[in-house]
Amino acid sequence: MPDLVVITDTDGQPSGIVDVDQLQGDATKFMYDLAEQAGDDDALDKVVERWHGTRDPDEFGYLCAAALSLLVRCVLAPILDVADTAGIDLRTGLREAADNARNTL
Repeated sequence: MPDLVVITDTDGQPSGIVDVDQLQGDATKFMYDLAEQAGDDDALDKVVERWHGTRDPDEFGYLCAAALSLLVRCVLAPILDVADTAGIDLRTGLREAADNARNTL
């Protein structure tokens, strides 16, 4: 039996049901589709458009949040670990970019 979660609105009324296993599986595929197109903005936009067309806006938000978390855990973190091992400091630049965004946006 699938793992289902009931989504409620601000009044606590049910507004949808999410199949967690399906969402996780789709988020994993979405994450790899995005990662595969890194560096090609046009192709990346097409991936997002394709996945956006498969969900209603609320569900797409959940899909994006799950894919983003997976992208950081499964793609970015291992890349940073490899860079660290090779003596390439990418983390400082990321911290500086994050600080800049927080301070200027």
